Amino acid sequence: MSPRVLAALLALLLLVPAATPAVGATLGGGGPVAQTTPTTSVTENTTFYLQIRANGDARWTITDTYALEDENDTRAFEDLATAYVEGEREVGWEQSFRRASTAASEATGRQMNVTSVRRDYVVSEGKGTIVLEFTWTNFATVEGDRLVVGDAFNTTDGTWLGHLTEEQRLVISPPTGYGVLSSPPLTAVEGGELRFEGPRTFEPGYLRIVYAGDAPTTTTAPETPDDGPLFGGGSLWLGGAAVLILGLVVAVGYMARQGAAPQAARTNDADGDAEAAASDDVMADATDSDDNADVDVELLSDEERVERLLEQNGGRMKQARIVKETGWSNAKVSQLLSSMDEEGRIDKLRIGRENLISFPDEDIGDFEE
Repeated sequence: MSPRVLAALLALLLLVPAATPAVGATLGGGGPVAQTTPTTSVTENTTFYLQIRANGDARWTITDTYALEDENDTRAFEDLATAYVEGEREVGWEQSFRRASTAASEATGRQMNVTSVRRDYVVSEGKGTIVLEFTWTNFATVEGDRLVVGDAFNTTDGTWLGHLTEEQRLVISPPTGYGVLSSPPLTAVEGGELRFEGPRTFEPGYLRIVYAGDAPTTTTAPETPDDGPLFGGGSLWLGGAAVLILGLVVAVGYMARQGAAPQAARTNDADGDAEAAASDDVMADATDSDDNADVDVELLSDEERVERLLEQNGGRMKQARIVKETGWSNAKVSQLLSSMDEEGRIDKLRIGRENLISFPDEDIGDFEE
């Protein structure tokens, strides 16, 4: 194993007081928030995934992904990660966020706590990922049908989240049924999720977001041209053209059916009945096929997308493949699967180096890693 990677892995699970700050932050009266992750030359990325809940709590998932150069690196990572999951080694993130929640409680006057801590790790395709999940209570304020995020980032001396480094990103996601009413300027909003890519700094008060229940989700998109919208307003003629085209299609279809009628009349009744029955069977098969193929995944919830993937793959999949198929981050997938596991919608089982995801009643006895 290369000395560089070994040193990084040791730093990962051992508290190192001299480590570089993880989240560029200063807690009230204290120094920078300690970090114990490896050097940036080894760390591929760190994602802070923040899922806001309708009651104001926030479920955080923090993933640190590392490059594993060979089998020795992989074994060393697994040994240390296993010790971390079993509570025999500590990582700086949890303690750092506990200090941050205490500082935020003092600044806002709202009682906050870090609870429901869960640890995990994943090894796949030359990468090792450490996962930390926890709930930060009372993170957002509830104002009727609105949720306001922002003051939990404050301390009496400013903010505990001062910057993101180059390999770090912050993703904030609203509860189901909530849309973004206002967010920091020049911020990417995709499917309701706000994404902040490092390197960047945050001034106190910058991270203020307002969500509303049943509000339309805003997304970043090119501005509408000056000549008006495509449909409605000054372009009503397009609606008339669409109706005209539809009428022509119907007329052509009717004429085609009329043209085919004489030929059908020349067949005997038995042949006609057989052909009609065969046609009905083909149409039924086509309809069933279309029902399966034409499902718009954009209309499915995240949980439904996972369940659909499982159905398409015999009821079981590796977690890493779900990440690949959906294009979601490791942090989002990990949090989503943990939630579905708690609800009994799926089973999450570690087999070897990977998490196997399956339906609760699925037989995995013959699974081969």
